[in-house]
Amino acid sequence: MAKGYTEEQVTDLLNMFHSQNTEISNLNKKLEGKAEIEKQYADLQKQIDDINKEKLTEQEKLDLMKKETEQNLKNSQKIYNKAKVKEILAGYDIEDGIIDSFVTDNEETSINGANLFKARLDTIIADTTKKVQDSIASIDVRPNASNNPNQDAAMTFEKFSQLSATEQEKFITEHPQEFENL
Repeated sequence: MAKGYTEEQVTDLLNMFHSQNTEISNLNKKLEGKAEIEKQYADLQKQIDDINKEKLTEQEKLDLMKKETEQNLKNSQKIYNKAKVKEILAGYDIEDGIIDSFVTDNEETSINGANLFKARLDTIIADTTKKVQDSIASIDVRPNASNNPNQDAAMTFEKFSQLSATEQEKFITEHPQEFENL
């Protein structure tokens, strides 16, 4: 016997668990029955669709086949156009979502959109490359008098006057801005 519980309490608990277990089993059986009914319904619906297709006239069957063929052709054209667009944009590491935005069922439209995008990318890349090259070319690599590690601090007039004539001349040619500030 469970410690601290009366026989009547234990019996009530067991009866409650048993009734819940029975209720769960009944619900499972109902669900299984409903699932079987849904499966039968789907099978019957398919049979009805097949019967309806058989009852179609030859013209209706041809029209249905034509629609299916047109849809398949449209899908095939989109796949072909996507391959063309990917070929045009190869080497640019562009995500499929962006590529899909250029793809239509019209080959010319897809290719023109991809070519325009590629041209714009090429322009942006060329402009950026030129700006970076110009920026790198304009960098003054000569040490600045104020950040020269061989000197304690920035060049002052007193330090400048203590330099030899050749050193003064060299400083003036290499650092015209600092010389003006002295």
